[in-house]
Amino acid sequence: MLFQPKLLVTGANGFIGGALTAKLFANGQSRDAIFLIRSSTPEEGLMRLAKTLRGHGLTTSQLLNLKLDQILCGDLNVVNRWIDDPRLKSVENVVSSAAVASFGNHPSIWPTNVDGVLNMAHGLSHICKLKRFIHIGTAMACGLDSPNPVPEGYDGGAQTHHFLEYTYSKYEVERRLKEELPNLPLIIARPSIVVGHTKLGCKASGSIFWVFRMALALKAFPCALEQRIDVVPVDYCADALYMLLTKPILKYSSYHISAGEKHSSSFAEIEESISEATGKPRMKNYQQKSYEQILQMRDQFKNLLGECNRRIVAKAIKTYGNFSTLELAFDNSRLIEEGMDYPTPLAKYAGLCELTSQGILISEQMKFDYK
Repeated sequence: MLFQPKLLVTGANGFIGGALTAKLFANGQSRDAIFLIRSSTPEEGLMRLAKTLRGHGLTTSQLLNLKLDQILCGDLNVVNRWIDDPRLKSVENVVSSAAVASFGNHPSIWPTNVDGVLNMAHGLSHICKLKRFIHIGTAMACGLDSPNPVPEGYDGGAQTHHFLEYTYSKYEVERRLKEELPNLPLIIARPSIVVGHTKLGCKASGSIFWVFRMALALKAFPCALEQRIDVVPVDYCADALYMLLTKPILKYSSYHISAGEKHSSSFAEIEESISEATGKPRMKNYQQKSYEQILQMRDQFKNLLGECNRRIVAKAIKTYGNFSTLELAFDNSRLIEEGMDYPTPLAKYAGLCELTSQGILISEQMKFDYK
């Protein structure tokens, strides 16, 4: 008998999509799902997904619930090759998590994040009776000139000055989904900065956490230690997406998954958490320096940071350093109104992130974000 899934998840091999998929399995609610996996065979796809889910803490017994018929081979760059798969006709809900989440200028950012998602949405809207299409964007799609705190559903329009090609692509696909598919039951979820896991630290991914490691190693960054940053753990992000997926009625069509002003963490609090976890003395002689001043330290990068590409390190400092000085917070009142608890601040689990990063080069963790 043909498998008739109710849920399609793309990006299950990614950080956020993997956390949500792990939650589905942990809750015993995975059997109705089909997963789009970049692989040449279902067997290869199953192995790739299982490896990701192990990183998110699933046990072997839990992974035995993953079946070959739940693997849909393909990716967003070749939607035409898999969109006619007969298993998709029964799909009612979609979590669109797949993306090229590179903070460099990866050539696949626009073909994947914009064209691919649009092609998938158009295709599914013709063959399925969709009840909910959850698209995972980014809170930083607000752009550089947004109000602070950033209101939920904020749209700066065509004149938005975007941080990166990645954030621009996320803004553009949202705009075009609304414009081209006005009847799509679209729910936009915009996570802020997603770092680590409250119980697993950086075991699943060191994405973004390396920025804090870098600043501590250099004892210098463009922001002051008192400045705050809006960060959520990936397990909170998964919990929020699960609620948006399963709650029968939602009040809004756009949500931030964020810490907001109350649960953001200062860089000083994060440093203190790391110090307590590692038993190392508190950092002394930290200096707030401009990008240009830090660039003058480039001959020390290898000694302070370990083996690294100085050009990429400099680029990362410019990108994240500029963002850190903005001290942006993202309003999260809609999610709280729907019944979510507030997230655990990064300062409460940054020590665990550091402990699970030990022995891993900063440059290795950077690969999560600079593909």
